[in-house]
Amino acid sequence: MDILGEILKQVLEGAAQQQQQAPAPQQRAPQPQQRAPQPQGGGQGGPQGMPSANDLQDIFTQIFGGGQAQKLPEVVKQFEEKGLRDEVDSWVRTGPNKPVDRKQIEDVFGRRELDEIAGRNKIDRDQLAEVLSRYIPKIIDELTPSGQMQARR
Repeated sequence: MDILGEILKQVLEGAAQQQQQAPAPQQRAPQPQQRAPQPQGGGQGGPQGMPSANDLQDIFTQIFGGGQAQKLPEVVKQFEEKGLRDEVDSWVRTGPNKPVDRKQIEDVFGRRELDEIAGRNKIDRDQLAEVLSRYIPKIIDELTPSGQMQARR
């Protein structure tokens, strides 16, 4: 069973529902000399030019080590080593999740690793860091439903 895939599906569905409920920002039609922005990433892009669901699945599988999220302890340790223990604790424990921003994600993973992941998935590194800052707290939260890190089989 692909636990990470199921969790990612739930997280993305929740994000899509929130976006549908939020009022849409006013957008102007492109002027004749301007081109409308195109979604990035393979397949159908997600909301606001986000990578597609398939791209996100690939990205998070690379980061967490497969469908069983074998690298979860390593990912948590990376955040803790960069001074984000309080944030990680909020994701693992039950209750609200503290946010992280794009710069913190770059600090945790490093530009080189983000460049490699972004290149493999044909998306911009800054966009990747933004996506990771949005979804990693939710994914770690879902991977630790009892409020503790535990071995998954």
